[in-house]
Amino acid sequence: MLFDNTSPGAAIRGIADRLLVTAGERIDEIVASEEFSEAVARGMSVAATTAGSVRGMTHVVGDIASEWFNVPTRAQVHELSRRLTHLEMLLDDVDVKTSELVERLGEQDAED
Repeated sequence: MLFDNTSPGAAIRGIADRLLVTAGERIDEIVASEEFSEAVARGMSVAATTAGSVRGMTHVVGDIASEWFNVPTRAQVHELSRRLTHLEMLLDDVDVKTSELVERLGEQDAED
């Protein structure tokens, strides 16, 4: 029986339930299709390309703004950090060699 006379909302609920079941089945068919997978892959490719372009433009704009405000860019700060780390390692080597020389001089003074 399509309509239940005892409950006015039962017919609407029945129609809505059948509609949701049918829509769910159709959506499952669409999502499982090869065309849908290809469309999603194309969309993701476009999104990745666009995001890469926007990121590149952001870096260019950031570099220009850094130049205008006379502040270092991220790349310049990174290069400075790399150079300072290298300088620190060289100073550590000098410190070790100086300590060794002081020890040797102390040993020679003790022998004399």
